[in-house]
Amino acid sequence: MSTATAPVDAPTWLSEFYSKVDQLDTEGVLAAFAADASMRYGSAEAAVGHDAIRGGLTYLFTLYAGIRHEFRAVWDTGSTLMVEAEVTYRTQDGREVAVPALTVIEHRDGGVIDDMRIFIDPTPVAG
Repeated sequence: MSTATAPVDAPTWLSEFYSKVDQLDTEGVLAAFAADASMRYGSAEAAVGHDAIRGGLTYLFTLYAGIRHEFRAVWDTGSTLMVEAEVTYRTQDGREVAVPALTVIEHRDGGVIDDMRIFIDPTPVAG
């Protein structure tokens, strides 16, 4: 049985955004968010506004030596996207752990993010 997956059709801005995430580029990722946007990762409290989102991103990006997203499916309803992905984290000790995630992104034209909710259980990464 093949484990290869077909490429997923995703908006260009979304692919560019996740490229910045995978580069651990805090300021590049932050630039995609509206000034009053919110972001929630897993079961953490939502971060609201650029300063809070920057703090959350900085924390997450220092935990890992690398992150890689592989889209499984993207659903686009206009102002809301849902992204199913396999996220592979490379830990500081060199382990690679893949976990499933579903992200809901409410956005404006051009990909300005108003709200991002990342449904993920990162527990296996800590193990």
